[in-house]
Parts: sequence; C-alpha cells; structure tokens
Amino acid sequence: MLAVLLAVSLVVAGLAWKREYDRALAQERVALAHGLALHAADLRDAAPGTARNLGVAAVKIHSDGQTRAGLIDTLVARHGSELTPNASRKVALSGDGRLALTGDGDEVSVWDLTTWLDPKVILKSDRVATLKGHKEGVDAVALSFDGRTALTGDEGATFVWDLTDPAKPIRVAVLAGERNTDSVRALALSHDGRTAVIANDVGDMAVWNLTDRSRPARLSVTRAHTSSIRGLGLSADGRTAVTVDNDDAVTVWDLADPLHPVKSADLPPPERSERSMVATAMSANGRVVLVGNGPRVEVWNLDDRSRPARTAVFEVPLGYMYDMTLTSDKKTALLAGPSDSVFLWDLSDLSRPTRLAALKGYAREIESVAFSADGGIALAAGPSGVSLWDLRNLAEVVADPEEAACHGNTNERLSKADWARYAGDADWSDYGGEVSGGLAVCFITPDPT
Repeated sequence: MLAVLLAVSLVVAGLAWKREYDRALAQERVALAHGLALHAADLRDAAPGTARNLGVAAVKIHSDGQTRAGLIDTLVARHGSELTPNASRKVALSGDGRLALTGDGDEVSVWDLTTWLDPKVILKSDRVATLKGHKEGVDAVALSFDGRTALTGDEGATFVWDLTDPAKPIRVAVLAGERNTDSVRALALSHDGRTAVIANDVGDMAVWNLTDRSRPARLSVTRAHTSSIRGLGLSADGRTAVTVDNDDAVTVWDLADPLHPVKSADLPPPERSERSMVATAMSANGRVVLVGNGPRVEVWNLDDRSRPARTAVFEVPLGYMYDMTLTSDKKTALLAGPSDSVFLWDLSDLSRPTRLAALKGYAREIESVAFSADGGIALAAGPSGVSLWDLRNLAEVVADPEEAACHGNTNERLSKADWARYAGDADWSDYGGEVSGGLAVCFITPDPT
C-alpha cells in the first residue's frame, strides 16, 4: 500500500513539475516573441528586411494580438512612400484614388498618382499642375468623387476648379463669403460634385448648387455654430452633413431641402478629463458618424437622424484628434493626430471596432488624411510632407500576416549574428528552421499552444 501511495505521489509530483516546466517555457516563448516584435518596430525605417524577418519570427514563436499587429504594421509600411516633402495642411483624393490635391501655402498641387501606384515604375512623375490665385494660405480643399471638380478655400473666398484635364485646370468660379473677412475652414462636395458645403470661422454653413459650375448658386447660409467650424462631413448625396466647432459642439444637419437646412441632432463629444480637439467624419450614406476627442473615438448610428445611437467607443494612441475619414462603405476609418503615424480601424461591426494597422508616415505630425472610396489608397499630410500608402492588399495582410510575409519569400532568414543581437541568450535550435547560414524564419516551429 505504501509503495502505491509513493508511486502516486511521484506521478503527481512529476505532473506538477511538467506543468511548471511547460508554463516556464511558454512564458519564455512569449517574452522572446514580444521582444523580437519590439525590435522589429524599431527597425522598420532603418532595416525593413530585418524588421520583416524579426516580425515573422515573433509570430511563429508566439502568435497573439501584439505580434500579429507588429507584423501587419511592418508589412504595410513597405507599401508606403513619400509623395512630397513639402508641407501640406490639407489633402483630398478622388474616389478611385488616382487624383490627389495637396495644399501648400497659397497654392494647391494636383497629383496624378497613376505611376505612384505602379510598382514597376521607379521614377515617379511629379505633380501635374498647381492651383494658384489665392492671396492667403489655403485652409481647406475638396475633390469630387470623379476628380473633375475641386474646391480650394482661403480667407473670404472659395475657388471652383474644373479638373476634367488635371494637367490644365481651369478656375471656373469664385464662391464669395458673406463678408470678406470670413475665413473658410472646411469644404465638402457631394459625390456628383453638384452640391458644395462651405464652413467658416464665424460659424456659418453655406450650401451651394454647382450644377452649372460656371454659374454657382448659393442656396442657403445657416448660422450653424457660435464659434469657428473646424470640421465638416457630407454624405455622398449631399442630403446630410455633420459639423464640429471650436467649442467641441458636434451637430448633424438635414440638407434634404438645401434652401432650409434643419438641425437633426447634437452629438456630445467623447468624455475626457481635459479639453482636446474634436474631429468628426461621416460615411457616404450619411448613416454613420465618427466623433474623436483625444484618444477616444465614438461611433454613432444615424439610421434615425433625430435619435442618434452610440454603438461603440474605442481608443487610439493619440493625444489629440486632428482629422479622420471613412471609406465609402463605412467599414474602415483613418485617424490622425500629433504623431508620425495614422491608425486604421475596422468598423465592419459598428458595435465592435477593431484595430487594423498603424501607418507610419514621413511627417512628424499629421494634420490631414484622405482615403480613396475603397480604402485602397491613403494620404496623410503635415508640416514635414505628405505620405502615400497603397493598401490594396491590406485585407490579405490582416487576414494572415504570416502567409503574406512568407508567400514567395521562404528563403528569408536571420543570421546568427542578428539572432544573438535581438534574441539574447535564447537558443535558436529550440525553434527549428535552422539552415546553413541562418534561421529560416518561415520554417520556425510554430507555438504549440
């Protein structure tokens, strides 16, 4: 009997030891993976190839939210480029992402992005035209869905441009403000380019009919806010708008009768212990509004515009919120602030937003962002330049970053020197994938858990 009890005790002790041993190994594996992911993040700019290999190794060794997000960010970074080092406060994109506007001082550059989106082209084309004539700095730009109509606004006036031939822009009209001292702060165009909404620094919202661009007709001027309007969103059909002012008031407008805009609802800004800058964006169908205040972003459903429903709140690593935009299908959001990165969020489920990626740009601070209709092209602008990303394969990268990294690149490897530098004392023979001259990261033995 004593022998049986002793045997049972030894078995129990052995199992306990095995559990502790496995737990320790698992903890070591997690710590190693997270460490490699952090090194990969640090190397994205200086050594993108090494960053990619470290990111793959991290996911292979232990796949979790942190390592997957790190690898996604590294892979997406490879599809980013500097459009121009010139400062730009505002950017805009056509629906297909082929035409872009970037504001620089009292001029606006027109870019044909066709060559930028073709990886076979090494020498990228320069801007195709410049929109000139503003006496003051341009504070707002807008571009129609088809890229044929552009608006540029400064202190007291908005210019209407015909971009049917982007290389030969024609200024076809000037939309004057109520007073010459009214500075334009935000502009928006309906998808067909026939409805324009202009917001200024005294709180006015003007609606214009641009059906005949050479003879625009002002339909209404509404005192929308008591302070400067700094943010504006417009639905594709021009029937719903959202505005935000310097006092952080967010208002939804019914423009079904553009002669008599009607306030539909006021949205409270996200709560925060200290005041911040509020930004807003509206989906193309006018049924989803984002409101951001510092790191907090709220998602509002406007199926009933008189009774908006908040569906979710999420946080992004931004101290302030400068700008945000949505894809036409309202499934993806792009968020920007005082950071060198912009953040992509998946809003497919409005009640459960999820992080997609962080896009590190060439600007140290990002003031303005723009999306193509499908989210395949993104622009981010700030005092130190404009960044462009080709995100057309983002869905595949997010769905399986390991496959995206290893497909066609299975020979990529880490040298022993790099392993020792970034993995410390970890023995790479514990993870498999060893080949002559290095560690084949795509063949590392996956985490058994």
